[in-house]
Amino acid sequence: MKLDTMTRTVENQAIIGMPQGKNELVDMTTFAPFFLIDGSCQALVLLDSSFEEKAHIFQERAEEGWTGNGLDWKSVAQAIIAEQLPQLTEELAFTSDADIFSVSGSRASLIMLGLALKITFDDDHILRDILFRAKLHNG
Repeated sequence: MKLDTMTRTVENQAIIGMPQGKNELVDMTTFAPFFLIDGSCQALVLLDSSFEEKAHIFQERAEEGWTGNGLDWKSVAQAIIAEQLPQLTEELAFTSDADIFSVSGSRASLIMLGLALKITFDDDHILRDILFRAKLHNG
């Protein structure tokens, strides 16, 4: 494993479900628990194994249908984009489902969204605030 200390990216990091043998750059630390894949595929991803850490926040809104899955994180990301990063609206494509949050786009767009999502994930008050304005997606 090779760590670039300037960009904090990890080269050739193995990830479950990622095809091996490709020369992908994966930053597992900057946006943790989200990770940035930068190679032939550019995406910001949050796996279901990380959903549990914030399940208590989504549970507070369970009566409205929030569960904390990949689609809920898509709703959070879209609220952040609408409120803070509207210039990214047309630049990002979501392929999230219940088991994974995934968004693709340019590296610059993913970095901006990744930083905003990291701040949101790390601060329960911010996450709660965004959930009040986010639109719940069921598919």
